[in-house]
Amino acid sequence: MDRQQPDVRLALCDLWQAFGAVALLTRYGPDAPWPHRSWAREAHGALTPRLRSVVALARRRGRVPSFLGAGIAARRTGIAEELDELARTPAAPVRDEIAREYPAPVEDPPIAALIRDPERQLRCLAADFANFWRVAIEPREAGLTRCLEEEILFRSRTLAMSGGAALLHELGLPLEHADDAGRLTAVPMMFADGTHWWSVAGGRTTVSFAARGAGLLHTGRTGPVREGAAQDRREDRLAILLGRGRASVVRELAEPITTSALADHLGLAASTVSQHLSALVSAGVVQRHRAGTRVLYELNRSGMTLTQCLMSQQASQG
Repeated sequence: MDRQQPDVRLALCDLWQAFGAVALLTRYGPDAPWPHRSWAREAHGALTPRLRSVVALARRRGRVPSFLGAGIAARRTGIAEELDELARTPAAPVRDEIAREYPAPVEDPPIAALIRDPERQLRCLAADFANFWRVAIEPREAGLTRCLEEEILFRSRTLAMSGGAALLHELGLPLEHADDAGRLTAVPMMFADGTHWWSVAGGRTTVSFAARGAGLLHTGRTGPVREGAAQDRREDRLAILLGRGRASVVRELAEPITTSALADHLGLAASTVSQHLSALVSAGVVQRHRAGTRVLYELNRSGMTLTQCLMSQQASQG
């Protein structure tokens, strides 16, 4: 493969979002770190032994079985179609892949059952994922979709302006997987635990990366909230440090957002929000970038670290 101009695409996959969420809960349980903690406490009960086992199978090498991602494409299909494709996966490729990629004797009962009767177990796995999606992800689906679409738009600009190699470097994706297949698809994940999940199907490698805006999971909100509701909290370290108005702005910046949308969410004048944003950009905790005709604002790494530190301290003392 030409390392200077690799064939790189961006895609969304609801099934991989669900897999990432299951992996996060399997690793941390209900006490997942910020910004996933409040979500994890609500979603943890939706895990099943079969879902845990599939994650354990993948975690050995960070490689997701291809039957969980064979349908990833540039065009988003949706969770129902992806699960339908999962349930219809032929038995022989499943057995062959497990035998080839995971040669050690299988002791895990759900995986052993998958090897014995792939067709039935994949239907059961699809049903488990469908229920997990309904309980753990669907209540936040609108906000998650908005964040993921903004992420694709933002990363597409790097891909178009600087090429695939620049995008892979920007995302910190492991190039060795791309070299194996010659073509790579990068999938943003809202539920990320630091693992670059990867899979190979049809001569194309798929690799996950952590999407920005995961702070949405901490708020548990997918729509506008008036300022009064945002301020109905216990004593807040962030508000003590920044003031209530500016702290409310910071909480909304876990996902990319425009000035006008931010003003609408908070019920503040656009001029007031603009002043807060200018101060936060000057302080080095917020970044702005252009996406088409819009200017989006979001927390940068320093802002996320500051917010996480203050909220974690508050939670530990609450």
